[in-house]
Amino acid sequence: MAQIDLSNYNLGELKGLQFDVEKELKERQRHDLRKAREQVMAIVQEAGMSVDELLAERNKDNAAGKAAGRGRPKKAGPEA
Repeated sequence: MAQIDLSNYNLGELKGLQFDVEKELKERQRHDLRKAREQVMAIVQEAGMSVDELLAERNKDNAAGKAAGRGRPKKAGPEA
């Protein structure tokens, strides 16, 4: 990446640059999220299911794991 000499910028210019950078970062994050969403949708559709079906399966797996771990906690230490 090119090195930028910021020492010649005044405070107002630096704040303007900071604003522009933060704005661009937010836009790129939105773009990347939109692109990832499109990729996920394509994979889900290719598999012949909906996102709701996919998430429902994940929620079932999570619920089953939590239910299996329930029960009375075991005592620590030797039995007296």
